[in-house]
Amino acid sequence: MERRRGGEGGSLTTDLHVEATYRLTEALVEAENRMRRRVELLTEVVFETDAAGRLVFLNQAWTASLGEPVEACLGRSFADFVHPADWPACEHILAGPGGAPGDPRPMIRLRRPDGATSWAELSVARIPGGGAVGALHDVTARKLAQDDLAKLSLVASTTDNLVIITDRDGCIEWVNRAFSRKTGYTLDEVRGRKPGAILQGPDTDQDTVRRIARRLHDGRSFDAELLNYTKAGEPYWVRFHVTPIKDAAGAVERFVSIQTDSTELHRTQQELRAAKERAESASEAKTQFLATISHEMRTPLNAILGSSDLAMEVETGSPDLRSHLVRINDSAEALQRLISDLLDVSKIEAGQIDLERVPVDLRACLRTAVAPIADAARAKGLDLRLMVDEALPATVLADPDRLRQIVTNLAENAVKFTDAGSVRVEAMHLAAVAGAGAGAGDRLEIAVIDSGPGIPADAQERIFDRFEQGDGSTTRRKGGAGLGLNIVKSLVSALDGTIRVSSRVGAGADFRVTLPLLVPVTEPAVTNGRPMTPVAADAAAALPEGRERALRILVAEDNDPNFQVLEIYLAKGGYAVERARDGREAVAAASRCDLVLMDVEMPGMDGLEATRRIRTIEKVRNTPAVPIIALTAHALEEFRQRCLAAGCTGYLSKPVRMPKLLEAVGSALAASGVAGERLAIAVDGTGADVHGEVPMTDATVAIVDPDFLHLVPGFLDGCRRDADAVRSAAAAGAWADVTRLGHTLKGAGPTLGFDEVGRIGHEIEAAGRAEDTFGSLQAANALAAHLQIVCVMPAPVEREPAPV
Repeated sequence: MERRRGGEGGSLTTDLHVEATYRLTEALVEAENRMRRRVELLTEVVFETDAAGRLVFLNQAWTASLGEPVEACLGRSFADFVHPADWPACEHILAGPGGAPGDPRPMIRLRRPDGATSWAELSVARIPGGGAVGALHDVTARKLAQDDLAKLSLVASTTDNLVIITDRDGCIEWVNRAFSRKTGYTLDEVRGRKPGAILQGPDTDQDTVRRIARRLHDGRSFDAELLNYTKAGEPYWVRFHVTPIKDAAGAVERFVSIQTDSTELHRTQQELRAAKERAESASEAKTQFLATISHEMRTPLNAILGSSDLAMEVETGSPDLRSHLVRINDSAEALQRLISDLLDVSKIEAGQIDLERVPVDLRACLRTAVAPIADAARAKGLDLRLMVDEALPATVLADPDRLRQIVTNLAENAVKFTDAGSVRVEAMHLAAVAGAGAGAGDRLEIAVIDSGPGIPADAQERIFDRFEQGDGSTTRRKGGAGLGLNIVKSLVSALDGTIRVSSRVGAGADFRVTLPLLVPVTEPAVTNGRPMTPVAADAAAALPEGRERALRILVAEDNDPNFQVLEIYLAKGGYAVERARDGREAVAAASRCDLVLMDVEMPGMDGLEATRRIRTIEKVRNTPAVPIIALTAHALEEFRQRCLAAGCTGYLSKPVRMPKLLEAVGSALAASGVAGERLAIAVDGTGADVHGEVPMTDATVAIVDPDFLHLVPGFLDGCRRDADAVRSAAAAGAWADVTRLGHTLKGAGPTLGFDEVGRIGHEIEAAGRAEDTFGSLQAANALAAHLQIVCVMPAPVEREPAPV
């Protein structure tokens, strides 16, 4: 029994040993599988070689790193995959004892089947029985980045630009040598500090600093210019570009700033700005000087011309005295023309020619241009004629003042140099030439032809030059400064036109101006291209029927001769005159007068300040605005605008002649409702009345069919309400209402003959569609101002004939 038991015990022991061995084997196998799985999941390459250096194990990272399947590489020599230049060092490592933990791992190049090279850090451990086990850590991306950084560092180190690299918080990590040379700071001195704390100084613009801080916070690229300071405290300007460097997740890792020293450029720009300011200041001083000289010369001229006019009306009984007065008058007028020419030249040089395109009655404009020289032509026995082509439209788009100036200068020049014969002014329509190209539309040609002595061929090339004349000798018979033709040429050029002359000695001269012929899109059915009945500007015209008292005019004028002339002029017009010697007296007296003639230049309080105070008092007392006509020797456009902005309702430049003064006063009184319907002075068909020139612009005249005259008062009242409504709607942002009101005015105005109302209505409509508050208010104010000065005249029945 015991033997059996003993035998049975031995068998049990054997079974238990087998079982234990089996279980241990399973555990070892599972452990190996777990190890293999872990090795296979590693991103690093794990390899093993035998004693001969052949690969006996590779994980799958090998394929990802080198691009070859594991099965195809097992059994091959590890040297086959290492760059030949790196194999000696690699072989030494494989044969050695292996590196200790913490030792730097050598970097080797591995060859891929596609010929590319990857970089890896090598870790190796020797196997006691021979062979080695190791790991390869792929550092290709890092190596390429290091190479790029090394190249960039080389460039950054050698460039003349200042380079700053900061961390994400804006603290300096690295600067190049150019930075150190410019600022005097070494890398060690600035590392870990913010550039602003080191470089900014007392004059650094803090607004720019705040903008830079916002851009850095937003992580955006940007450009800027800033005043910095060196270590020694010397200021310098830099223009720089900052670029954020972001990681794979898009987070900012650091900033790179490339800076260019812009000190010299900034200094040059400052010098240019200073030179520009000096030039503008000099130009402004020149303009102011000319304006002042104009004022100082026009003021005595006003007294001379006025006094000579009045003296010639007195029966002296002495022909010699009258002859002296005529010469005084003629000389003063010549001096006045010279002053005007000099001012025109100044404005042309300064680029201050203000041009406009408004509907113009062409025939009326040409008549008023020729009228001033009719007396001179008659005195010399010349046949002065104005002829207009029937094909020309009644209304054109032009600048009426500049067109009149061109024609007057040319015609005046022709009359001056022609002693016998004729002077003809012809206006013709030139049709566009087919195939002439864009911009070659219909043209208006104005010819001034005289029978004078002619111009030599060599002089024709230079007569349009400033201060040049056809006869430049000291014995020349005709006066003049040689500015007229130069001014004409400049004005024609500004209007996109051309001027030419053809002449032969002894056969007269032919000047021809060609201008674009622009016609309104829709010409009004009733235009002011019809003749107007002349109306005399006398006392009866100034006083409406039934008025019990003479209208009182306040003349604010400190100059005694000027006041005396104005007083006599106004008395001839039937007005009562009160005087104010300065602005304070004018403010005190304005409320008891029907109109104020306000001299701009007065001692103490000037005319513009007095006007502003009068307007303030009227608003406080809620009383009607008294018409105020600015009276000044300044003839520049900017002074006219300044007067209107101060609250003046009209503007007259000295010297003022009686017809012009009485017409302006009568028109202003009529516009204010004091003197009934507004009167106009017109030129008759012959152009013989020099004082008959219409001083108003065509935009202030409305030609109304007689059958519609009874509708005018209600229409004008409605327009005034519409102007107020436009202001209110624009202020409230009610753009649909602004647009609707403008559209209504645009159509209603021309229907009755108020073309300017229609034009302003178009501007209001456009401003409403654009939701333009400023434009809407500006147009509404323009409408209100126009309604204060518009002249209503009945349309005549017949058209004028072609020859004017």
